[in-house]
This record gives sequence, structure tokens and C-alpha cells, in this order.
Amino acid sequence: MEKSPSFKVINPKIFRGEEGKMKNYEKLNIRAEQNINRWYIHFLLALSSFVMLLFSFPTYNINILGFIALVPILFIVYTTDLKKTIIYSIVSGFLFYAFYLFWMNAYLAVVGVSFVTVVFGGYFVISMILIYFVSSRFPKYRVITTPIIWISIEYIRSFGFLGFTFGSMGYTQHYFTRFIQIAEFGGEPLVSFIVVLTNSAIAHIFARAVEERHFNLKLKVFSPLIISIILILISTLYGNYAVKRPIPKSPSLKIALIQALSSPRTKWKEEKWKTLKRLTDLSLEAYLKDKSIDLIVWTETAIRTSLRPNLIYGTPYHMRIVRLINQLKTYFLIGSPDNYSVLKNKEVNPSHLSSVYPVKSEEEIWTNSAYLLNPEGEIIGKYDKMKLTPFGEHFPLGKKIKFLQKILDKFTDSAGFTPGNRYKIFNLKGMKFGVVICWEGTYGYFIREFVKRGADFIINISNDMWTKTAAGHYQHFSITKFRAIENRIWYARAGNDGVTAFINPDGIVVKSLPIKKTGYLIGVVGPKMYTTVYTRYGDVLPKATSILTIILILFSIINPALLKHRSKKRKI
Repeated sequence: MEKSPSFKVINPKIFRGEEGKMKNYEKLNIRAEQNINRWYIHFLLALSSFVMLLFSFPTYNINILGFIALVPILFIVYTTDLKKTIIYSIVSGFLFYAFYLFWMNAYLAVVGVSFVTVVFGGYFVISMILIYFVSSRFPKYRVITTPIIWISIEYIRSFGFLGFTFGSMGYTQHYFTRFIQIAEFGGEPLVSFIVVLTNSAIAHIFARAVEERHFNLKLKVFSPLIISIILILISTLYGNYAVKRPIPKSPSLKIALIQALSSPRTKWKEEKWKTLKRLTDLSLEAYLKDKSIDLIVWTETAIRTSLRPNLIYGTPYHMRIVRLINQLKTYFLIGSPDNYSVLKNKEVNPSHLSSVYPVKSEEEIWTNSAYLLNPEGEIIGKYDKMKLTPFGEHFPLGKKIKFLQKILDKFTDSAGFTPGNRYKIFNLKGMKFGVVICWEGTYGYFIREFVKRGADFIINISNDMWTKTAAGHYQHFSITKFRAIENRIWYARAGNDGVTAFINPDGIVVKSLPIKKTGYLIGVVGPKMYTTVYTRYGDVLPKATSILTIILILFSIINPALLKHRSKKRKI
């Protein structure tokens, strides 16, 4: 059922006398109504939402735009029909994701980027359709139902093979440090909720002005916006208090993060010795600067050949790594793949993975891993990446749809990794920490599990060099600030070519290296500040809004049916 046409409410005061002659300004209102309903006005509104969304995220970082970016497209949704809602939300959503994620072209190629644009632009369109559907049935409550639906869709799209959190509205505020401190209560979704609530409150004011045909609106129309502003102010005041609290300093670990620029675009045979020289030189330089370093961190796939079996075999390349570790007499965390064979009806060695899938006849399994080595060069712990990058590291249908896998291999830099299935907590000198690889750090519920299992801090090893753009680096990095606040933990990030940084429990970047340059960064991390509401209870807010969204949809379906039934009874 389509929404009633705009401007249906007609003020009886527009008529003068018994003959109902219209005043001049009423005629102007009609002309304004006709103009605002023209397709190019709606198109410009949709374009303005796309532009403001794009500029509210890195690398532009105009965070104030996040509070108004959705206003134009929501105005269309509130005041037009279903057809226009779909058309113009496609314009806003598809253009936003096409430009926002353009850096994915570096590994997904044009075909892959088109697919990503359609999928995540599709989520945007679905959000707007549901908002239209519910708000047309319950127009009085559209200000609150809009963020409820929006947060639900953002939460749903973070799961599954294509799970993705980039583009969530809360991340537009990563520079608004005082405001985002509330993430410790409800995670990034709470920040996103308030941002979208502000957008819907402003859109509601404009929609009501148009529906009433005048701007002489009652105070209650402005009350949702007033409430939104109050929430922002309260959040900011709390944030101002939160960032002034002392951060525990003991116990602590001193860590050196190595940014060595190991190019994923070159053949490893040609690159490996050059890469190893950069890694060893930078590690030695960092150690000589500060010999009290407890841990040296090499980034994701800093070594692109399997570390574990090659250490066992004793290859010259890997023995050089052991000699460096013995020389520096410190612990090392190294990103490298692991490989081993899985035999039919045989158990996998528990020292590799607790379980692996799929298990068929003998085959080679590869994992994207992080190894903890002691000062003797022995592996004392290993974590296998659980949330693999879609298409780049993992395509679950590849073995079933062979031709599609061949297409991916031809047009993308795909790799056939097997996901790990175990949260690993490392223990070093009395401090516990979790290691997450690449964009595993973009999932709030995922990082929370490490903290729940005892992690005092998180080390994130990453390789964004394949993106070839600053946008890919900074979009990824900005998200990780929320992980620190949500759990009140230190977050150390080692990027192959950036962003390498230390983030404190308030989400403040304490130290960082410039991207696309070799270097090292030495910093001290302390224990977890305390167990936050988010760490304890997780994503209660998006789970609740998801349930409410289902209820709202059901009531939206039932409501018209009840009205029809009542009208029939009255006629009888």
C-alpha cells in the first residue's frame, strides 16, 4: 500500500468567504508544493545526502555532517510514495558506497566493487523502505522508529560471510572524542542511534512544515530535536568527565610496532630478503633505542611463507629470524600464514587448530596466523584469523561453484584461507592480551569476546597496503578507536604501511606513524581500566531494536487490516 500523497492536510483557513477564494500566499504555497515535488528537486536532495555522507567519513572527517547527512533522503521518505523512496534511496545509497569503498577496487577489481556497492547500497535501500513502510503507518512516531530500524540493519549487516561495519553512522563521530565516550555503555550502535535520531528529528520538522503548508509549527514538532540535542549534550558532558579519569599504568608492557612496507603486490621470491632486511633493521633500531622493550610486533603476513613448519625445517631464511630474536633476547609477535595437511577421518594436531573445516581427503589447509615467540625463538602461542576478508581471503562457495572461483582468481587477489575457530588469549609477563588480524578489529562484538575472556589489551596486526589509498587506511583505523572505548582497553595497531598507532582506553591516539613510510613506534600499554557495561552485556541495544523492528513491521501489516475491519463493522 502506497503512502498518501504529500500535502494532503489542508488548512481550512486558506479559504476566504463563502466562495472559497484563495489568498495570494496560498497560491504561492500550491506552487511551492508543485515545485518541491518535481523529480529534479528530489534528485538533488538524494545527491546532497550522498555528498554529506561521503564527507562525514574519512578522509574528509567533517563529523558535523553526520548529524544532518540523512535529512534530505529521510525527507523524501517521509513525504513521498514508495516508488520515489526506492528510486532516490538507490541514488543516495549506491553512490555513497561506490565512492566510499572505491579503494576496494585495488583487490576486488571493478566487478567486485560493483557487487559490494549493490550489496551494501542494498542495505541502505532496505533501511529506507522499512522506514517508509513503518512511518507511513505510524507517522506520529517516525522520529523514533527511524533510528530503531536503522540500527537494526547496521547490526544485521555486520554478520555472515559479507559481514561489514564500514559506513555505520556512529563512525562519522570518531573525532568527536567527548561524545563517543558513551560507547562504553552501548557500543558504537548507541552513538549511531543518537546520530540517526538527530537526522530523523530534523527531517520530521521539514516534513511537518510541508504537510501543514506552513512553518508556523507547534512546539511539540520540535521536541524530538530538542531531546536529541539534550542527549548529545549529556553524552558530551559525560565524555568530558570520562577522559579526565586517570588511566591505570601498572602492570605494563613496552611494545615496539614495526612498519616495514612488505608489498603484497610483488612476488615473494623476489621480495622476501628485502622485506626481511627491513624488518630486522627496524627491529634492531627500535631495540637499540630502548632495550627495555618487552615485545616486538611484526604486522599481518610480514612473512608470507609459513613460519611454523619452516622453523621446524630450519630454512636459512627462518633461521635468520631466530638469530635476530636470540640476539635481542625479547619476545616477538609475527604475522605469517600457517599450513598443514588434513587427512580423511584423522584428527588435526591440537597444536595447529582445535578443529578445521572442511575435512575431505588429504589436502593442504592455510590459515592467516599470528605467532608469539619467546626469546629463544620458540613458538609459544598461535592465533588463527577467524573473520576472513570476503573474496580476498575466503570464498565459502568456491569449492562448490568452481567456475565462480576461477573468475575470482582471475579478476581479484583472492586467497583460499581457512578460518580459525578459537579465541586465543596470550599471557606475557603477567599481562593478558588478544591478537586480532586486519579488519577483525572493526567488529565490536568480536573484540568484546577477547576482553570477556581476560584480555587486558588488544594488538591488531594489519596489512592495508593493497588498498593503495589513504581512504582505505584511515577508514579502517578510525573504527578501531571505538573498540578501545567500548571495553576501556589499550589498543596497539601495527600496520604494514599504516596506520601504526597506540590508542588509549579513551579512544585517543597517543602515538602514530605516518602511512606509507617505514618506521617503528615504541609505546607502553597498561591494564584494562574496568569492565564496562558494553563488555558485560554486549549489543543489547541493536538486539532490542532488531526485535522492535520485527514488531513494528508486523504491526504495520496488521494495522491497515484492523482499520478495514472496523470500517466494515461501522457500515453494517
